[in-house]
Amino acid sequence: MSFIDLSTTNMKDDDIAIFWLGQAGFLIKDNKNTTVVIDPYLSDCGERIRGFKRLSPKLITPQELQADVYITTHNHFDHFDYDTIPIASSNAKTQFMGPKSCVDLFLEMGIKKEKVNLLAQNKPVAHKGITIQAVFADHGALAPDAIGILLTMKDKKIYIAGDTAYRPDKIQDAIDFEPDVIILSINGKFGNLNPEEGARYANLCNAKIAIPCHFWTFIEHGGDVQSFSEEMEKHAPKCKVKFMCQGEKFIY
Repeated sequence: MSFIDLSTTNMKDDDIAIFWLGQAGFLIKDNKNTTVVIDPYLSDCGERIRGFKRLSPKLITPQELQADVYITTHNHFDHFDYDTIPIASSNAKTQFMGPKSCVDLFLEMGIKKEKVNLLAQNKPVAHKGITIQAVFADHGALAPDAIGILLTMKDKKIYIAGDTAYRPDKIQDAIDFEPDVIILSINGKFGNLNPEEGARYANLCNAKIAIPCHFWTFIEHGGDVQSFSEEMEKHAPKCKVKFMCQGEKFIY
């Protein structure tokens, strides 16, 4: 049973709805129920694989995703949910997308080749009026082909920076994209942006709205949203910060 109101009631034709699923997971849909999910972590596979106990609630089941596009930015368990993906793949309409390491895992899991799409930098993929483009991310040697995502949906532009270190000289594609919304992992551990670095990314990209993520799920991952708020005031005062509750619907 879902604890998220996924309805598109009262959405205008050019609106999109953004839902935070916890950790770095987001579900984005339009008023016609075209749905994209990015890095949903819906299971307890992190505890099974690494001993990382989940502290956040499970707000939606894998069966309820009903996604047109399912994106994984890299193959770490909190982004590539090893227990959710096999269930979600039973949906005939879902197209799975990610870098090569994720594509290989999709195929190993038995997902049909025609449902799997490689996301390579500078090679946009279009599906149902949505455009997805992989861009640079630096998540170190344990995820060497990790990517960020430029997503265009209903003419709204969203930059999901993904798990990445601070590499301002490498994100020109994201800067040129001029995103309306930037989604940032700001926990500052495991090679991710810290609050100050996330704020500087928001400023560099001239984003209208910044949504922080990658906190409140595991003790080990940390995350200081108050610090992010303060750093945004210093470094990106023109960008509005949207602090989301897990499961919240934000209509843009």
